[in-house]
Amino acid sequence: MASQGTESAAPAAAVSTGTAAPLTNNADIGVGANTINDKGSPVIDVKEGLGSPSGHESRDSEDLQDGLYHQHIERDGERVLVSWTKAEERRVVRKADYLFLPVFALMFTWMAIDRTNVSGVLTSTFLKDTGMTRDQANTGISLLWFGIVLLEIPSNIVLHRVGPHYWIPAQVVFWGLVEVLQMFVRNAGGWYAARLFLGLAESGFIPGSLYILSRWYTQDELATRTTLFFFGPSIAAAFGSLISAGALRIEGAGGLFGWQWIFVICGTSTIATGILAFALVPKSPHHTNRFFGGLVPGRGWLSQREADVFVARIIRADPKKGPAATMNIKLKDIADVLLDWRTWPYLINCLSGLQSVNGLSTWGGTIIQSLGFTNIRANLLNSPAPILGAFFGLPLSWFVDRYKRFGYTIMFVAVWTMVGLIALYNLPVTTDASWSFYAAYVFTSAAPTWQSLNVTWLSLNSATPQKRAIAYAVYIGCSNLGGTYGNQVFRGSDAPLYHKAWAACLALGGVWLVTLIIQTLLFKWSNRRFAEKASNEPEIESEALYIDRHGRKYAYYW
Repeated sequence: MASQGTESAAPAAAVSTGTAAPLTNNADIGVGANTINDKGSPVIDVKEGLGSPSGHESRDSEDLQDGLYHQHIERDGERVLVSWTKAEERRVVRKADYLFLPVFALMFTWMAIDRTNVSGVLTSTFLKDTGMTRDQANTGISLLWFGIVLLEIPSNIVLHRVGPHYWIPAQVVFWGLVEVLQMFVRNAGGWYAARLFLGLAESGFIPGSLYILSRWYTQDELATRTTLFFFGPSIAAAFGSLISAGALRIEGAGGLFGWQWIFVICGTSTIATGILAFALVPKSPHHTNRFFGGLVPGRGWLSQREADVFVARIIRADPKKGPAATMNIKLKDIADVLLDWRTWPYLINCLSGLQSVNGLSTWGGTIIQSLGFTNIRANLLNSPAPILGAFFGLPLSWFVDRYKRFGYTIMFVAVWTMVGLIALYNLPVTTDASWSFYAAYVFTSAAPTWQSLNVTWLSLNSATPQKRAIAYAVYIGCSNLGGTYGNQVFRGSDAPLYHKAWAACLALGGVWLVTLIIQTLLFKWSNRRFAEKASNEPEIESEALYIDRHGRKYAYYW
């Protein structure tokens, strides 16, 4: 049964499996004892306060007096009550974890592979075959990031108009096609055009996907799910290196160079993933029984009752996710995000922290090759570090989900990265010292993944869905903008010691660490001021974005 949505991914409308009497217009009064739960028993209505976005901890004792959670949701202009147990909630969330989240993670993984496989390409005969210099290759790599930034916000506007179940799979198929066409590059001009169009095709995918996930999961679930979403891309460099090693082994097959096979294998796999996503990504939890954009009916992975529970739990955790499906973003919303001082520390962390090691994802294989290894062995040796970093990031996401301490957690990663960069700056790049330098390289690249934590932190400190969507787009735009210079530090003139490159990476890492410290202290100071003000003006407590396990309210996560 179709229902109105909170946004295309999280409908505000749902019905319980039982029947409901006509509803009153009183926003605080439910449907009464004539609402029936899934066991056929009457459900006594509970007055449901909206509270703060993450205030459900403080409502548990009220809700569980009868062993059930209760939440009003709307459908076709009517307001009904959905009641469910914690076991039901865990079951429907588990279904989304197994059947919804992996599709997005798989799409993101192939995006990352399509971006980072250039590391394997540069260890091949690519520069010789195309007559390009190393610095010209760098320029093409930067143009990809410029293309992504160029259409980041317009792409998300289209996503909200067309619907993610159409737009996101179409994007994946299109950039997969561009990836395949890179096999025809013959000179610098073709390389520049190919990378620019690849970036344009990928624009908006990451912030759009993050926004969709924020509508399908509650605040307490989001950090872990965002980390899982980033898990595939975190190990993409490893998979890309393995694919490159295999492709370089079949050089000459079909009359193609090894680097051409890299583009063909990655591009066709991406296209297949896009087709799979078009078949499986639903318009909303109430549309899991409609495949291929609703063209093919089938048996959905969420029943009507399960979809009701799925939607109700989201709105109960954050009532702001309950408006109508179309989200109206105004220029004022954009200005509010850009002019808010709280936005900028996240962006500075992104522009400095990510780029302190971003060049390694592109030039890592070449740097390892310069230690005296063959191109195939260099690609194989380039694969362990990203896998380690992805797995190290999992316990950090668990820690953040449990204790909600984002700043301290990311500081730990920043210190880890700085230690590795200092070692790389001081160790010689010679064949005799290859294994010690390689060990330092692995240590640095294996720092736990943290971007997912930073993105979740930004999301949870955004007060409205509009600001959250804009913040995602701006943040990912900055992340991609950083890619335009993050790779440029490794210049041909600086090889093989790369003293200037490592110094630049250390400087960026220093800015990252200092910004994190200041940001965390500012949020803690703001929380103290909020507590002092709330003691005199209790009505402002509704503005709290974070309520801890003891019921204490805070203006911000820190």
